[in-house]
Amino acid sequence: AIILNEDGEKETATFQQVFAKKVAGILQELYEANTDIKTQFVLVPSVDDAISDSVYPQPPMVDLEVKTKGAAAFGSLGLHAVEMAGRETSTGNRPKRVHCVSNPCTLRINDVTIGVTSSDVLFHISSDETNANLPPGSRLARIAEHLLHQRSYYPLFPPAKGACLDLARYKEWEMPCRPDILIVPSRLATFAKEVMGGSTIVVNPGELTKGTTGGTYAVMDVHPMEREGLEKAV
Repeated sequence: AIILNEDGEKETATFQQVFAKKVAGILQELYEANTDIKTQFVLVPSVDDAISDSVYPQPPMVDLEVKTKGAAAFGSLGLHAVEMAGRETSTGNRPKRVHCVSNPCTLRINDVTIGVTSSDVLFHISSDETNANLPPGSRLARIAEHLLHQRSYYPLFPPAKGACLDLARYKEWEMPCRPDILIVPSRLATFAKEVMGGSTIVVNPGELTKGTTGGTYAVMDVHPMEREGLEKAV
């Protein structure tokens, strides 16, 4: 890859160095400018990433903590510098700022369970199914329900053409439980819908970039359950 250095000159860089400059570098600047910020980031790999294994399921991204001066060395994603930004001493018992997880993954944040897969499984299922006489606006939500009914982040066999799956590791894309929120980025139309009787919210934030133009993303606010509703649920 070709990037611009601090002097504005072009230089050859590895994809890891591009990530360190364009992703980790921005996060590092954020924490250096706001040392008290509590925001944490979760990084989920994609089979389209140049720095990740292109076989589904994928392990978490690994940041090699190479001790060098200046720019990140080969293989380093620069995330260690993000953890140290604005902190005078070692991170110690301080909470991590960046969490690298697998694709797919099931997270529990406080009392909210979130399922995430960056594989475009909605598009893959959509391309291989037939349907008729569906209520308007229900097709994408119904496709998403396949994941929940089958407790699988990729409930399609054989896989879609072009999909690269390690079938020997199929248990790693099983869904351990029904998530409260299911995030499934797809090139299909963006949506956020309640499914399975309202027990799960499925969100397709779309793609952040589309070619050389901007795309879409989602912002979610999770509010605590009202006391009356919580008491009824117990």
